[in-house]
Amino acid sequence: MTNYKKEDITVEEWIRIWQKEHRDFIKESTFATYSVAIENHILPHFAGKKISQISHEDNQEFILLLSRKKRKDGKGYLSVKAVKDITALWLGILGKAEQKGYLNIGKMRYQFPHPNDLEITTLAENCLTLQEEFEIINCLKKETSLKSLGIILALTTGMRIGEICALQWNCVDLENRVVRVKQTLQRIYTKENGAGKSKVIVSAPKSVKSNRYIPLPGKCIPILNKHKKESDAYLLTGKTDKFIEPRTLREYYNRLMEKNGTKYVTFHGLRHTFATRLVESGCDYKTISELLGHADISTTFRTYIHSDMRKKREFVEKVGNMVETC
Repeated sequence: MTNYKKEDITVEEWIRIWQKEHRDFIKESTFATYSVAIENHILPHFAGKKISQISHEDNQEFILLLSRKKRKDGKGYLSVKAVKDITALWLGILGKAEQKGYLNIGKMRYQFPHPNDLEITTLAENCLTLQEEFEIINCLKKETSLKSLGIILALTTGMRIGEICALQWNCVDLENRVVRVKQTLQRIYTKENGAGKSKVIVSAPKSVKSNRYIPLPGKCIPILNKHKKESDAYLLTGKTDKFIEPRTLREYYNRLMEKNGTKYVTFHGLRHTFATRLVESGCDYKTISELLGHADISTTFRTYIHSDMRKKREFVEKVGNMVETC
Protein backbone atom coordinates (compact mmCIF):
# COMPACT_ATOMS: atom_id res chain seq x y z
CA MET A 1 0.00 0.00 0.00
CA THR A 2 2.86 2.37 0.67
CA ASN A 3 3.84 2.18 -3.01
CA TYR A 4 0.59 3.89 -4.08
CA LYS A 5 -1.00 7.22 -3.59
CA LYS A 6 -4.57 6.83 -2.37
CA GLU A 7 -5.98 8.51 -5.45
CA ASP A 8 -4.08 6.15 -7.78
CA ILE A 9 -5.29 2.81 -6.42
CA THR A 10 -7.40 0.95 -8.98
CA VAL A 11 -10.59 -0.95 -8.25
CA GLU A 12 -8.81 -4.26 -8.84
CA GLU A 13 -5.92 -3.37 -6.53
CA TRP A 14 -8.34 -2.44 -3.75
CA ILE A 15 -10.44 -5.58 -4.26
CA ARG A 16 -7.34 -7.78 -3.92
CA ILE A 17 -6.50 -5.99 -0.67
CA TRP A 18 -10.10 -6.40 0.53
CA GLN A 19 -10.09 -10.13 -0.27
CA LYS A 20 -6.81 -10.67 1.58
CA GLU A 21 -8.05 -8.79 4.67
CA HIS A 22 -11.43 -10.56 4.82
CA ARG A 23 -10.60 -14.14 3.79
CA ASP A 24 -10.10 -15.37 7.37
CA PHE A 25 -13.29 -13.75 8.69
CA ILE A 26 -15.81 -15.10 6.16
CA LYS A 27 -17.13 -18.66 5.75
CA GLU A 28 -15.22 -20.45 3.01
CA SER A 29 -18.38 -21.01 0.95
CA THR A 30 -19.40 -17.35 1.31
CA PHE A 31 -15.94 -16.16 0.32
CA ALA A 32 -16.09 -18.41 -2.74
CA THR A 33 -19.46 -16.90 -3.73
CA TYR A 34 -18.02 -13.39 -3.29
CA SER A 35 -14.97 -14.27 -5.42
CA VAL A 36 -17.11 -15.54 -8.31
CA ALA A 37 -19.27 -12.39 -8.19
CA ILE A 38 -16.14 -10.23 -8.18
CA GLU A 39 -14.52 -12.01 -11.13
CA ASN A 40 -17.68 -12.45 -13.24
CA HIS A 41 -19.48 -9.18 -12.61
CA ILE A 42 -17.68 -6.48 -10.61
CA LEU A 43 -14.18 -6.47 -12.11
CA PRO A 44 -15.29 -6.75 -15.76
CA HIS A 45 -17.44 -3.64 -15.28
CA PHE A 46 -15.06 -1.52 -13.21
CA ALA A 47 -11.76 -2.72 -14.72
CA GLY A 48 -9.28 0.11 -15.18
CA LYS A 49 -11.17 2.56 -12.97
CA LYS A 50 -9.55 4.12 -9.94
CA ILE A 51 -11.35 3.50 -6.67
CA SER A 52 -11.33 7.24 -5.89
CA GLN A 53 -13.28 7.97 -9.09
CA ILE A 54 -16.30 5.74 -8.38
CA SER A 55 -19.51 7.74 -8.25
CA HIS A 56 -23.17 7.10 -7.40
CA GLU A 57 -23.92 7.33 -11.13
CA ASP A 58 -21.39 4.53 -11.79
CA ASN A 59 -23.11 2.33 -9.21
CA GLN A 60 -26.60 2.98 -10.55
CA GLU A 61 -25.42 2.18 -14.07
CA PHE A 62 -23.85 -1.05 -12.76
CA ILE A 63 -27.19 -2.10 -11.21
CA LEU A 64 -29.04 -1.47 -14.48
CA LEU A 65 -26.51 -3.46 -16.49
CA LEU A 66 -26.66 -6.35 -14.01
CA SER A 67 -30.45 -6.47 -14.30
CA ARG A 68 -30.12 -6.88 -18.08
CA LYS A 69 -27.33 -9.45 -17.91
CA LYS A 70 -28.04 -12.97 -19.10
CA ARG A 71 -27.15 -15.96 -16.97
CA LYS A 72 -24.17 -18.07 -18.05
CA ASP A 73 -26.38 -21.15 -18.44
CA GLY A 74 -28.60 -19.24 -20.90
CA LYS A 75 -31.69 -19.61 -18.69
CA GLY A 76 -32.96 -16.06 -18.65
CA TYR A 77 -31.47 -13.11 -16.80
CA LEU A 78 -29.92 -12.62 -13.40
CA SER A 79 -32.59 -12.72 -10.70
CA VAL A 80 -33.47 -9.61 -8.71
CA LYS A 81 -31.96 -11.32 -5.64
CA ALA A 82 -28.71 -11.98 -7.51
CA VAL A 83 -28.51 -8.34 -8.63
CA LYS A 84 -29.13 -7.13 -5.08
CA ASP A 85 -26.59 -9.57 -3.60
CA ILE A 86 -23.86 -8.53 -6.06
CA THR A 87 -24.67 -4.86 -5.48
CA ALA A 88 -24.56 -5.30 -1.68
CA LEU A 89 -21.13 -6.96 -1.99
CA TRP A 90 -19.81 -4.13 -4.18
CA LEU A 91 -21.17 -1.42 -1.87
CA GLY A 92 -19.63 -3.22 1.10
CA ILE A 93 -16.24 -3.25 -0.65
CA LEU A 94 -16.63 0.46 -1.40
CA GLY A 95 -17.60 1.13 2.21
CA LYS A 96 -14.37 -0.41 3.48
CA ALA A 97 -12.40 1.66 0.95
CA GLU A 98 -14.14 4.79 2.23
CA GLN A 99 -13.19 3.90 5.81
CA LYS A 100 -9.56 3.75 4.68
CA GLY A 101 -9.86 7.16 3.02
CA TYR A 102 -9.56 5.98 -0.60
CA LEU A 103 -12.79 7.66 -1.70
CA ASN A 104 -15.58 9.82 -0.32
CA ILE A 105 -18.88 8.64 -1.76
CA GLY A 106 -21.33 8.67 1.14
CA LYS A 107 -24.66 6.83 1.29
CA MET A 108 -27.35 6.66 -1.38
CA ARG A 109 -30.53 4.70 -1.98
CA TYR A 110 -30.25 2.99 -5.35
CA GLN A 111 -33.11 1.92 -7.59
CA PHE A 112 -33.59 -1.66 -8.74
CA PRO A 113 -35.67 -2.42 -11.86
CA HIS A 114 -38.86 -4.40 -11.33
CA PRO A 115 -38.65 -7.95 -12.70
CA ASN A 116 -40.71 -8.99 -15.69
CA ASP A 117 -43.69 -10.82 -14.20
CA LEU A 118 -43.78 -13.17 -17.19
CA GLU A 119 -40.28 -14.42 -16.43
CA ILE A 120 -40.96 -15.31 -12.80
CA THR A 121 -41.72 -18.86 -11.69
CA THR A 122 -44.18 -18.46 -8.85
CA LEU A 123 -43.92 -20.39 -5.62
CA ALA A 124 -47.20 -22.17 -6.44
CA GLU A 125 -45.76 -23.43 -9.74
CA ASN A 126 -42.75 -24.89 -7.92
CA CYS A 127 -44.82 -26.72 -5.33
CA LEU A 128 -46.64 -30.07 -5.27
CA THR A 129 -50.30 -30.45 -4.42
CA LEU A 130 -51.25 -32.85 -1.63
CA GLN A 131 -52.26 -35.50 -4.18
CA GLU A 132 -49.01 -35.12 -6.14
CA GLU A 133 -47.00 -35.40 -2.93
CA PHE A 134 -48.92 -38.58 -2.01
CA GLU A 135 -48.11 -40.10 -5.42
CA ILE A 136 -44.40 -39.34 -5.07
CA ILE A 137 -44.21 -40.82 -1.55
CA ASN A 138 -45.82 -44.04 -2.83
CA CYS A 139 -43.35 -44.11 -5.71
CA LEU A 140 -40.42 -43.66 -3.32
CA LYS A 141 -41.53 -46.57 -1.13
CA LYS A 142 -40.74 -48.89 -4.04
CA GLU A 143 -37.23 -47.52 -4.55
CA THR A 144 -34.24 -49.46 -3.25
CA SER A 145 -31.65 -46.71 -3.77
CA LEU A 146 -30.53 -44.91 -0.61
CA LYS A 147 -30.83 -41.67 -2.58
CA SER A 148 -34.60 -42.03 -2.30
CA LEU A 149 -34.22 -41.19 1.40
CA GLY A 150 -33.04 -37.75 0.35
CA ILE A 151 -36.27 -37.02 -1.51
CA ILE A 152 -38.40 -38.35 1.36
CA LEU A 153 -36.55 -36.14 3.88
CA ALA A 154 -36.88 -33.06 1.67
CA LEU A 155 -40.65 -33.59 1.47
CA THR A 156 -41.22 -34.45 5.13
CA THR A 157 -38.70 -32.20 6.93
CA GLY A 158 -38.00 -29.33 4.51
CA MET A 159 -34.25 -29.85 4.81
CA ARG A 160 -32.05 -28.16 2.20
CA ILE A 161 -30.33 -30.42 -0.32
CA GLY A 162 -26.84 -29.74 1.10
CA GLU A 163 -28.07 -30.55 4.61
CA ILE A 164 -29.46 -33.87 3.38
CA CYS A 165 -26.26 -34.82 1.55
CA ALA A 166 -24.22 -34.11 4.70
CA LEU A 167 -26.56 -36.04 7.02
CA GLN A 168 -25.05 -38.97 8.92
CA TRP A 169 -26.90 -41.61 10.93
CA ASN A 170 -25.56 -40.25 14.23
CA CYS A 171 -27.86 -37.26 13.68
CA VAL A 172 -30.97 -39.40 13.20
CA ASP A 173 -32.72 -40.47 16.41
CA LEU A 174 -35.34 -42.98 15.34
CA GLU A 175 -36.43 -43.76 18.90
CA ASN A 176 -37.34 -40.14 19.63
CA ARG A 177 -38.25 -39.45 15.98
CA VAL A 178 -36.03 -36.43 15.46
CA VAL A 179 -33.23 -35.45 13.09
CA ARG A 180 -30.52 -32.95 13.89
CA VAL A 181 -29.19 -30.61 11.21
CA LYS A 182 -25.66 -29.56 12.11
CA GLN A 183 -23.77 -29.46 8.81
CA THR A 184 -24.17 -28.96 5.09
CA LEU A 185 -22.30 -30.29 2.07
CA GLN A 186 -21.64 -28.28 -1.06
CA ARG A 187 -19.29 -27.91 -3.98
CA ILE A 188 -17.89 -24.41 -3.90
CA TYR A 189 -16.48 -22.58 -6.91
CA THR A 190 -13.78 -19.99 -6.46
CA LYS A 191 -12.40 -17.63 -9.05
CA GLU A 192 -9.48 -15.38 -8.31
CA ASN A 193 -7.26 -13.55 -10.77
CA GLY A 194 -9.16 -15.19 -13.61
CA ALA A 195 -8.44 -18.77 -12.48
CA GLY A 196 -11.35 -20.97 -11.42
CA LYS A 197 -11.40 -24.15 -9.34
CA SER A 198 -13.88 -26.13 -7.27
CA LYS A 199 -13.97 -28.47 -4.30
CA VAL A 200 -16.47 -30.17 -1.99
CA ILE A 201 -16.69 -28.99 1.61
CA VAL A 202 -18.71 -30.06 4.63
CA SER A 203 -19.33 -27.09 6.89
CA ALA A 204 -21.73 -25.55 9.40
CA PRO A 205 -25.25 -24.90 8.05
CA LYS A 206 -26.29 -21.73 6.26
CA SER A 207 -26.90 -19.73 9.47
CA VAL A 208 -26.93 -20.18 13.24
CA LYS A 209 -30.67 -20.90 13.15
CA SER A 210 -30.12 -23.53 10.46
CA ASN A 211 -28.46 -25.65 13.16
CA ARG A 212 -31.69 -27.22 14.38
CA TYR A 213 -33.72 -30.27 15.40
CA ILE A 214 -36.63 -31.37 13.19
CA PRO A 215 -39.27 -33.93 14.29
CA LEU A 216 -39.66 -36.90 11.97
CA PRO A 217 -43.22 -37.88 10.95
CA GLY A 218 -44.28 -41.43 11.82
CA LYS A 219 -44.50 -42.51 8.18
CA CYS A 220 -40.73 -41.95 7.80
CA ILE A 221 -39.65 -44.21 10.64
CA PRO A 222 -40.24 -47.65 9.01
CA ILE A 223 -38.51 -46.48 5.82
CA LEU A 224 -35.48 -45.13 7.70
CA ASN A 225 -35.32 -48.20 9.96
CA LYS A 226 -35.10 -50.43 6.90
CA HIS A 227 -31.94 -48.65 5.71
CA LYS A 228 -30.25 -47.83 9.02
CA LYS A 229 -26.42 -48.08 8.99
CA GLU A 230 -23.58 -47.44 11.44
CA SER A 231 -23.59 -44.05 13.15
CA ASP A 232 -20.85 -42.35 11.11
CA ALA A 233 -22.24 -43.49 7.75
CA TYR A 234 -23.81 -40.96 5.40
CA LEU A 235 -27.53 -41.58 4.95
CA LEU A 236 -27.46 -41.44 1.16
CA THR A 237 -24.52 -43.83 0.66
CA GLY A 238 -24.49 -46.04 3.77
CA LYS A 239 -20.71 -45.56 3.93
CA THR A 240 -18.50 -43.62 6.32
CA ASP A 241 -15.97 -42.57 3.70
CA LYS A 242 -18.27 -41.68 0.84
CA PHE A 243 -20.95 -39.04 0.33
CA ILE A 244 -22.88 -37.84 -2.69
CA GLU A 245 -22.99 -34.27 -3.92
CA PRO A 246 -26.16 -32.20 -4.29
CA ARG A 247 -25.88 -32.32 -8.08
CA THR A 248 -25.85 -36.16 -7.96
CA LEU A 249 -28.98 -36.20 -5.81
CA ARG A 250 -30.68 -33.70 -8.16
CA GLU A 251 -29.85 -35.89 -11.17
CA TYR A 252 -31.32 -38.96 -9.44
CA TYR A 253 -34.43 -36.99 -8.50
CA ASN A 254 -34.88 -35.65 -12.04
CA ARG A 255 -34.57 -39.15 -13.58
CA LEU A 256 -37.04 -40.58 -11.07
CA MET A 257 -39.65 -37.89 -11.72
CA GLU A 258 -39.29 -38.33 -15.48
CA LYS A 259 -39.58 -42.14 -15.21
CA ASN A 260 -42.78 -41.90 -13.17
CA GLY A 261 -44.31 -39.08 -15.21
CA THR A 262 -44.77 -37.02 -12.05
CA LYS A 263 -45.33 -33.26 -12.19
CA TYR A 264 -41.88 -31.69 -12.17
CA VAL A 265 -40.81 -29.23 -9.52
CA THR A 266 -37.20 -28.45 -8.69
CA PHE A 267 -35.60 -30.28 -5.79
CA HIS A 268 -35.85 -27.04 -3.81
CA GLY A 269 -39.56 -27.14 -4.66
CA LEU A 270 -39.84 -30.11 -2.26
CA ARG A 271 -38.81 -27.73 0.55
CA HIS A 272 -41.43 -25.27 -0.68
CA THR A 273 -43.96 -28.11 -0.65
CA PHE A 274 -43.16 -28.94 2.99
CA ALA A 275 -43.51 -25.28 3.98
CA THR A 276 -46.79 -24.99 2.08
CA ARG A 277 -48.22 -28.01 3.94
CA LEU A 278 -47.28 -26.32 7.24
CA VAL A 279 -49.06 -23.12 6.21
CA GLU A 280 -52.13 -25.07 5.06
CA SER A 281 -52.26 -26.92 8.39
CA GLY A 282 -52.42 -23.60 10.29
CA CYS A 283 -48.92 -23.86 11.77
CA ASP A 284 -47.76 -20.65 13.45
CA TYR A 285 -45.14 -18.58 11.63
CA LYS A 286 -42.42 -18.85 14.30
CA THR A 287 -42.57 -22.66 14.20
CA ILE A 288 -42.41 -22.66 10.38
CA SER A 289 -39.37 -20.38 10.49
CA GLU A 290 -37.59 -22.60 13.04
CA LEU A 291 -38.35 -25.82 11.15
CA LEU A 292 -37.01 -24.35 7.90
CA GLY A 293 -33.94 -22.91 9.64
CA HIS A 294 -34.51 -19.38 8.39
CA ALA A 295 -32.06 -16.84 9.79
CA ASP A 296 -34.91 -14.36 10.26
CA ILE A 297 -38.68 -14.80 10.48
CA SER A 298 -39.07 -12.04 7.88
CA THR A 299 -37.74 -14.53 5.31
CA THR A 300 -40.61 -16.86 6.20
CA PHE A 301 -43.18 -14.08 5.87
CA ARG A 302 -41.74 -12.86 2.58
CA THR A 303 -41.55 -16.32 1.01
CA TYR A 304 -44.50 -18.31 2.31
CA ILE A 305 -47.05 -16.26 4.23
CA HIS A 306 -49.62 -15.06 1.75
CA SER A 307 -53.37 -15.46 1.32
CA ASP A 308 -54.79 -17.51 -1.52
CA MET A 309 -57.94 -16.52 -3.44
CA ARG A 310 -60.08 -18.95 -1.45
CA LYS A 311 -59.20 -17.25 1.82
CA LYS A 312 -59.63 -13.79 0.33
CA ARG A 313 -63.09 -14.71 -0.95
CA GLU A 314 -64.01 -16.25 2.43
CA PHE A 315 -63.18 -13.07 4.34
CA VAL A 316 -64.76 -10.76 1.77
CA GLU A 317 -67.97 -12.79 2.07
CA LYS A 318 -67.83 -12.49 5.86
CA VAL A 319 -67.52 -8.72 5.60
CA GLY A 320 -70.44 -8.65 3.16
CA ASN A 321 -72.60 -10.72 5.53
CA MET A 322 -71.77 -8.38 8.41
CA VAL A 323 -73.07 -5.41 6.40
CA GLU A 324 -76.28 -7.25 5.44
CA THR A 325 -77.13 -8.05 9.06
CA CYS A 326 -76.89 -4.43 10.17
